[in-house]
Amino acid sequence: MASSGTDTKEEPRTKCKYWDKCYRKDKNHLAQFLHPGNTSVEAEEEEKTPFKPSLRKTHDISINSDDGDDQLKKVNNDKMEVDEETSDEKNTDATAENDPKGDNCDSADGDNSRKIKCKYWNKCYRKDNTHKNTYIHPGDPEDADPGPSKPALVRRTSGRAKPENKLDDGEAVNIAGGFKLKRNGSTFQCSCFQWTKQIVPTKKRTCKHLQQYLGEDFENARLGIVAPPAKKKVEKAPAQHIHVSVLLAHKYVEGDIDPTGWWLSEKLDGVRAYWNGRCFYSRLGNAFIAPKWFTKDLPTDMCLDGELFGGRKQFQSTVSIVKTLDHQHWNKIKFHVFDIPSIEKEPFEKRMETIQEYFDKAKPQYAVFVEQSRCKGPKHLEEELKKVLDKGGEGLMIRKPKSQYEKTRSHTLLKIKKFYDAEARVIGYEPGKGMNTGLVGALKCVMACGKNFKVGSGLTQKDRRNPPKIGSIITYKFQELSNSGSPRFPTYVGVRIDMTKPKDAEVIANVSDD
Repeated sequence: MASSGTDTKEEPRTKCKYWDKCYRKDKNHLAQFLHPGNTSVEAEEEEKTPFKPSLRKTHDISINSDDGDDQLKKVNNDKMEVDEETSDEKNTDATAENDPKGDNCDSADGDNSRKIKCKYWNKCYRKDNTHKNTYIHPGDPEDADPGPSKPALVRRTSGRAKPENKLDDGEAVNIAGGFKLKRNGSTFQCSCFQWTKQIVPTKKRTCKHLQQYLGEDFENARLGIVAPPAKKKVEKAPAQHIHVSVLLAHKYVEGDIDPTGWWLSEKLDGVRAYWNGRCFYSRLGNAFIAPKWFTKDLPTDMCLDGELFGGRKQFQSTVSIVKTLDHQHWNKIKFHVFDIPSIEKEPFEKRMETIQEYFDKAKPQYAVFVEQSRCKGPKHLEEELKKVLDKGGEGLMIRKPKSQYEKTRSHTLLKIKKFYDAEARVIGYEPGKGMNTGLVGALKCVMACGKNFKVGSGLTQKDRRNPPKIGSIITYKFQELSNSGSPRFPTYVGVRIDMTKPKDAEVIANVSDD
């Protein structure tokens, strides 16, 4: 039978706008539109990627640079993912090429990757949501959210610690001490007694020689030992009590020595304090816990001797502040430094120079250097004493030139005052009268020599309402002793927190009638 006419050329089919989401199965629709699985040339032309950025190898595949059909998808700003779809590509992963289910497509981590093009493209028939949400297929909207960035694929490396010194299988080395290290497979041996006496399997043994040669990190990893977490360094609290020995003064007796050339300074009526580099301590070795901001500028490598001083005639308030932990008024106190016990063998002039150098460099906010001046003679001494007393000061201290720091009472340090002071123990209270009715009128005290006396002068209304406890040590001052040995006109100064026993004054041949 002859042909009835000329064969008409078939119109090229267009891509169905619903693509893989199309549910129509009638023959007319399938004949007019392209769907996934069609192999027409028109489909291949439409599926070509319109851009070709520079290629970068991100995983183990071979790339045929001559094939213009290489499909590329940008993963992030500077990393590119490569898909080879040509029939003549040479993929090193033969299994992935022959996997009709596209299992290798799912090898990417879905939770941290950007959607990339499925390598089976229009030939992929997987419809599960996990696969669709992970890979791009024909018909997906161009403006679809590609998801979070996929990190560049990198070759995994073992995080296991490496030995500091390599020891190959079968190799043996001799180390210091005459010991021999040897490796047999995964077993590391040592000829020392510590290694040989262990009862654990040989693969689980180690010793200090293996740790030194291979490194502790490697040995811990090899044996599966988890290193303990680094301990936080906890600052140890300063000791509440230490042994303290400081230089103590004798009383100056006019005419006994010539003060010319001696070092002269004001006697401060405060609390004697010894700084050991961490904390203040009293003469008895009891801690005074000062705020950190108060001590932050003090040296940690030297000991200082000085006075916690709150001002002239402020002895009681100074004691109250110093004996209270983190008292709010510590900023009213200054540490007046006058010596360095840590260099006790050096002459006083060298010790002064060391103090001055530190203060010039550190400029501590709450510490001062006690100024020293040369005494020009007895007359000059009297003039300086009068100046201090007129200002409300207590007296003067003089130090022998070139003297060492003796940790005892020494005649190289003398105190000069116009009155005597001493310590007594409180043994009771005298009731107040008149305006002090209902309060304490006077403190009943006992001297070190055993003589009793009463002191009421110097007590404030606060002291009378809350007097020193019975048994506590107080400081009092007086002008002279009576014929019976009692202090005349005693005046209460305050509680002595750095003493536990009473102490009488050194009175030199100046006894009055009762």
